[in-house]
Amino acid sequence: MQAHKLTVALFAVSFTSALAINALAQPAAPAQPTSQTQPTADRPTLIKRDTAGNLIRVDSPVEYAAVAALKLSDDEKAKIAIIFAEYENTLDGALRHATANISRVARVVEENNNAEIQGKLNELDKSAPILRDRTALRISLGKAMTNENNAMFTGIMREYMQQAAGQAQREAQSQNRKGQIGLMAISEARRVGAMDVRASLQRIGAKAMPTLAAMLPASGINAASITIMQGKLDEFKAAFPDGGSNADKSAAFMTALNMISDDQQRVLVEALYKQFAPETPPMKKVETEVPEAAPGKKPEPASEPVLQPR
Repeated sequence: MQAHKLTVALFAVSFTSALAINALAQPAAPAQPTSQTQPTADRPTLIKRDTAGNLIRVDSPVEYAAVAALKLSDDEKAKIAIIFAEYENTLDGALRHATANISRVARVVEENNNAEIQGKLNELDKSAPILRDRTALRISLGKAMTNENNAMFTGIMREYMQQAAGQAQREAQSQNRKGQIGLMAISEARRVGAMDVRASLQRIGAKAMPTLAAMLPASGINAASITIMQGKLDEFKAAFPDGGSNADKSAAFMTALNMISDDQQRVLVEALYKQFAPETPPMKKVETEVPEAAPGKKPEPASEPVLQPR
């Protein structure tokens, strides 16, 4: 499988479950706000549009957003919570081995800079291939649901990714770029991975917040950056004397982090992941051996790569 081939790359970009195939085969229609795109009791959806008819992209990885749109039983919710917790633990541990671009990836999500997302995610993919191939996560989530909810879960994601690819195509064309729908589908899939990176950094930041001020001098960042960070931490402490919620901690951490330069961010992020991310081996793709063919017959194709620690 070679990343420079578009067709193969598309299937590798988290859509082996046929989501990208549909996004390519069925370009989204021009944005028109209609009642059909609004959620109903029987048809949950992630499709929301602004007053100009443009798609409002979800602010979390599409799997999380799709789950949140469903009406789940307590049993389903409990199983899914475990799956997400395990996934997040695995992802945080994998990103521990590739911290250089984490803060930048998190920021370009906010900047809606899909072009830069592509490049900045490359290094992270090598240590965290689950960012690109999300099939295992989606299958696990589907198995935790009823058949009906699983079907809606898949449909919600398919619909959203098709519309997101169409939105990206229109945005590209408005900037006098071709915006081929296949490339736009890949771009939107990469956005999902980038949002997972941002969520990971937010989790690590929330864990670090209670002791961050004390660890700054030993983190490796310079004195000017320490002063800037300390000032934002003092503001947070004054605003949340009780410590605040995890969401409060994450937001304050990201605000403080973005006050210092990119190179200082990289130094601090590396120190934080070393201290707060799970200490797990980096992941790699393991290809199964192709069985030897009988005389006169073609060999069977190798199975899909399996992610294993090395």
